[in-house]
Amino acid sequence: MTKRKKYKFNKANKPSFIRTFFKLTGVFFCVGCLSVSGIIIYYAKDLPDINSINTAIRSPSVEIQSYNGTTLGTFGDLHEDVVKVTSLPDHVINAFIAIEDKRFYNHFGFDIIGFSRAIYQNYIAQRVVQGGSTITQQLAKNILIGEGTISHNDRSIGRKISELLLALWIEYKFTKSEIIMMYLNRVYFGAGTYGIDAASKKYFNKPASQLNTFESAVLAGTLRAPARYNPSNHKNYAHDRAMVVLKQMEEQGYIKSAKEIEKKEAESAFSHTINKKDSSQYFCSFAYEQSKKILGELEDDIIVVTTFDDKKQRLADEATSFYLNTEGKNYKFTQISFICMDRNGAIQAMIGGSDYSATQFNRVTQAQRFPGSAFKIFVYGAAIEYGYQIYDQISDAPISIGNWHPGNFGWRTRGSISLIDAFTYSVNSPCIRLAKSIGLSRVSQFAKKLGITNVSEQDLSIALGTTPVTLKDITAAFASFMDGYEVVPYCVIEIRKKDGTILYSREKPTPVDVLDSEVLNNCRELLRSVVQRGSGRAANVNDEIYGKTGSNGDTDAWFIGFYDPYDDTDETDEDNDNENTEKFDKGLAFGVWVGNDSLQDKMTAKSTGGRIPTRVIARFLKNYFKEVEKSETSKVDVSDEETESINIGSMLEDLD
Repeated sequence: MTKRKKYKFNKANKPSFIRTFFKLTGVFFCVGCLSVSGIIIYYAKDLPDINSINTAIRSPSVEIQSYNGTTLGTFGDLHEDVVKVTSLPDHVINAFIAIEDKRFYNHFGFDIIGFSRAIYQNYIAQRVVQGGSTITQQLAKNILIGEGTISHNDRSIGRKISELLLALWIEYKFTKSEIIMMYLNRVYFGAGTYGIDAASKKYFNKPASQLNTFESAVLAGTLRAPARYNPSNHKNYAHDRAMVVLKQMEEQGYIKSAKEIEKKEAESAFSHTINKKDSSQYFCSFAYEQSKKILGELEDDIIVVTTFDDKKQRLADEATSFYLNTEGKNYKFTQISFICMDRNGAIQAMIGGSDYSATQFNRVTQAQRFPGSAFKIFVYGAAIEYGYQIYDQISDAPISIGNWHPGNFGWRTRGSISLIDAFTYSVNSPCIRLAKSIGLSRVSQFAKKLGITNVSEQDLSIALGTTPVTLKDITAAFASFMDGYEVVPYCVIEIRKKDGTILYSREKPTPVDVLDSEVLNNCRELLRSVVQRGSGRAANVNDEIYGKTGSNGDTDAWFIGFYDPYDDTDETDEDNDNENTEKFDKGLAFGVWVGNDSLQDKMTAKSTGGRIPTRVIARFLKNYFKEVEKSETSKVDVSDEETESINIGSMLEDLD
């Protein structure tokens, strides 16, 4: 067995610890430098050229205007001209620095102290409670997103490296004043607004150069969560967040007292914020969607000129609000929708619900509800077209079809009744007999000519209004009874770029006859009779009001009709559009729906169209006639007491 040779330690062979340490350090340093250089080169190659940064990627802004040039609302992303820091008051700059980056003037783009503090606080809280990004890093992030280098949802380490590298380069390339200027002109303030000047005009209706200290604190406070602290949507949250900013400004010596600033400036600041309960926003949203349908994908900032009439909108808002507030609890309804359009279909006013800020669902254009007896005009119109006369007699006895036994709701059978009386008093059985006699296909075809396209030809219950319709469509159908022409509702007159370039201009369509004169005149006589002596008599403001009530159990109540003072001698006049306001006021069609969004939430018994809907129209028309000082004012035969107080026992109002 061979014996292992013992190694003898020789001092001469002893490696130098210091020499080894420095060798290893040198190796690691070189490797580290190469690695860092590689990382920098890798991520820097995709960084944008900050000398030629483009405007942030955004959706085009759309400004909605009335026909007389009044701005109603805006959609998309809003930008204004670049604001110079020298044009801003010191308290504007100080508010942002105090809450976003208090060591802004002392760091090189990366705040080591602030970053370390944020890491510690987030560790203690076991969640993200503080951010460590500087204003320069936030600017770098906005630039990277705007140039498409990174996405909004990117949370990768690579994004942080790119952001840091760009921040360091920005600090090297620009002064602090230039950095804060670029930051304030690019940052997002919510509600589609980019840049401090756009936000100032959006929320406070003034340029950024006129912001007071509290307003500056509000805008600085929105950056943490623009949706939550948006002063238009959440004034209370915006106020509380602004106080946090003011206290930071106080602690850092920018102001003496946050409470004193609040006391002097808070009330006036919020008095200028946009009122999201503005009922015209339903119209604005509809016009915005229509403009996208007309142009397709929007690529440029545009101005949409509409048919909106602020006078009629104000009166519609007043009438619907009045009855919602005074009778909503009594009749257990929470929503009223309203539309009015001219005889050619130009939509002038729209109330899509009780509160746009609570829900943007438009009950004029989106809600499909059963119109009840308001649909009967299509049955009678088809019957007249078939050959019936309005004074022909028809049985009013109850009718049964299989297991269906529709009632006549209090009507005492006379044996027979004229068509006009059956329509006036909204007796059900004669309408069903008419529909059965002429055939549902004729009813369907007649309704389709007037814009109601989904009528069943298999179910006799459609005679009593079981075809779902929108308030917009059925009101346009009733507008056809003004002249006998097809009426297609519209709201956009013109679309142009901000520089004035016309992208769309509505042309006057060639009138399409859908009703011959005999059918038209007979249908008008039916509709006038309802208002004159039937279930619509509460709306009988003058001799030129026509319409029909309708109800669907206790879930839907309607009144659809029109005011028509039209003189045949005017037929050669210019196009009856909003551009000609005198002609524009000569006649209008209107519709009102009352109910609750849920079909399970019933109104009180006998909440028919002859009650609230007719009175909404009466109030609207009376105030309208007063404002335009028309001669028809003298014809008013319904007193204020009659239109504002409800007579529960009225038999005629129940028969719709």
